[in-house]
Amino acid sequence: MDSRVNLFCASGCRPKHDGYVEQFNKQTQEVEMSTVSCSSMDDVINFAISREEAAMDFYQKCADRARNPGIKKFFQEMVQEEERHRALLKDLNPMDLGTLTLDKVEDLRISDYLVEVKFTEQVTYQEALTLAMKKEEKAHAFYEAWKNKCMHEKTAKLFEMLAVEELKHKRKIETLYDEEILTWD
Repeated sequence: MDSRVNLFCASGCRPKHDGYVEQFNKQTQEVEMSTVSCSSMDDVINFAISREEAAMDFYQKCADRARNPGIKKFFQEMVQEEERHRALLKDLNPMDLGTLTLDKVEDLRISDYLVEVKFTEQVTYQEALTLAMKKEEKAHAFYEAWKNKCMHEKTAKLFEMLAVEELKHKRKIETLYDEEILTWD
């Protein structure tokens, strides 16, 4: 196991196999798993809160730079979505994780067929949706990867909850994309 990563060691959560750092970095190219160091449930929650705050900052920067009012509004709504996730995490009682029932969320997989785009001030609505979709896809993959590598039941449930929440975001964006971009008039 990579000694730089110490995820939830105090309560028995260990990655199930070696090579996960390289595999994840290839998948997301967004977060260095070597920077993750969590030794308690509070640390995992705080780490997730910091990811939500980073997403809020990203979407806020996009909103601030967007020239099109509709695109600006879309990114501001994404900031609010991430704020709701942050609030959910701050109010989370780890003792409730065992009884937590998670929603089933269908992945439309539209993002699987889209090429990643970079944000520019002239980003189109379609590109803005694609950018957000890909960002949520990466966040979902991140939490899914940790859920699958974690051997501690409550911690795995927390990662599963976080993955489902990110998938909800992705689904919302994919639905918008389907209705507003893929729909033929």
